[in-house]
Amino acid sequence: MKKFLSLVLTAIMLLCLMPTTSVFAASVTMVDAVNIELPVAEEKPDFSADLPNWSNAHKITDVEWVEYDEGWEWEKDMSANDTFKEGYWYVVYVHFETTSGNNFSETINPHINNETAKVSGPAVQANRTKVSIYKAYQATKAPTAISKVDLNVVKPVVGKTPTFAKVDTTQYFSEKYGTVSNCSNGVTWTNQSNNINITVNNPFKEGSKYTVTYYLTAKDGYKFTTATKCSINGAAATLELIDKYHAKVSLKNIVPGDGKKEVSSVSIYVTAPKEGEKPNYTKIDGTEYYTDNGINGTSTKIYKNGIAWYKSASSYISPGTTETFKGGSEYTVKLSLIPKDGYKFAKNVSAKLNGKTATVETFDDGSINVSLKLTALSSEHKHTNSDWKTDKDNHWKVCTDTACGMITVAKEAHKDQNKDNKCDICSYAIPKANDTTASVTETTKPTESKPTISNPDNDTSSDADMTDNESQETDVNTEQEKENSDKNSGILIWIILGAVVVLAAGGTVTFIVIKKKKAE
Repeated sequence: MKKFLSLVLTAIMLLCLMPTTSVFAASVTMVDAVNIELPVAEEKPDFSADLPNWSNAHKITDVEWVEYDEGWEWEKDMSANDTFKEGYWYVVYVHFETTSGNNFSETINPHINNETAKVSGPAVQANRTKVSIYKAYQATKAPTAISKVDLNVVKPVVGKTPTFAKVDTTQYFSEKYGTVSNCSNGVTWTNQSNNINITVNNPFKEGSKYTVTYYLTAKDGYKFTTATKCSINGAAATLELIDKYHAKVSLKNIVPGDGKKEVSSVSIYVTAPKEGEKPNYTKIDGTEYYTDNGINGTSTKIYKNGIAWYKSASSYISPGTTETFKGGSEYTVKLSLIPKDGYKFAKNVSAKLNGKTATVETFDDGSINVSLKLTALSSEHKHTNSDWKTDKDNHWKVCTDTACGMITVAKEAHKDQNKDNKCDICSYAIPKANDTTASVTETTKPTESKPTISNPDNDTSSDADMTDNESQETDVNTEQEKENSDKNSGILIWIILGAVVVLAAGGTVTFIVIKKKKAE
């Protein structure tokens, strides 16, 4: 049997290799991948349609749009200057003609946008070289223009690799569109020095500049326009429209940082000067910074632990003397602050001393000087406690005297032993612990819904019903499959022999063109 099948297949291959003549025209079925732009209110009709590049057996000769009102009363044949109206019905006609040496088969299978279409008039003309198909659509509501796109990305750090977090909002989401290399979740990072898109395995390099690009798709009911304002991390970004539903948003010249957290403000309390008392030089040691000598020309004759007390611009109280403050006199306290590992002071860092706005000097080595004038309190001064002062971690009290302002009740952490999300001491509202339940974000690209169409020829056949019937499957047990396999072996031989006879007699061959979905 195997030897016989081999001989038959060899004969078929020889027949296929034999030269053909123009006496026998090839019969082609209708292509299954005609794509058009659907009608959208306030937009103009598109009089073009797409076929696969490899579909050369026939071509599109014309596209027509016909307008009907909501009740299917004919309105007009549309022109390029007309616009679709919401709720109106529109019928698109696509006219085909075969190329030289080809004819349409008696039975064709027309589709528009991967949906079954209808044949206009006779299935094919007498010479079988022309055919027209059509499908009806109701114009959908005009999409809302997206006014702005605000994106945030993890800032690049030298030695760290880029992130490609997906964007998904109520109006748009990010996804790869077209042929873009090294694009993940619709995000690319490009090294501007060589114009190569880097991956999660390529760390940022010092001295290089980068471009981050988001490929965005508008969700149903929305569109991008040239007026859409875009930003990335607060900086104005560039918008490039691919079409009304797809856009590229880019930010160039991004320089990787050093990974240090910026300190934008400092708040420090020092012991206020008081008549008859010596200056306090206790070192300030915070989470983000500390006071220290040895930088910016600070001298141990003036500074101790990075703290100095000046009587005037050129006169100071030396840390090594027994000099004390004089009541009612002004003194300037200066603090030399150094950032700790992993931190740096922002260029516009601000500062407060004892609750008052202080003067800040910045230096190239990353340190800052903070200074403020304070009036020495009288020896009779008594502290008056304020209400609780708070931040997200601690609570404390200060003296209410504006000339003093020093901490009178030391800072201590909030406590919530009764678990009511309030500090048991100062009643500060403590944020609840993060919910550990994972939230799932739908990332599947939404598909555009199509309206149910009632065609003008009153054809009531349902494509949906046909699909449901065709999709039904029958279970087959193992024994039945084996029996059918034996029968099919014999049937296959006769099918092959029949094909040989048809080819030898110059019979008509039907070519089936495979569907190709247009990129959305």
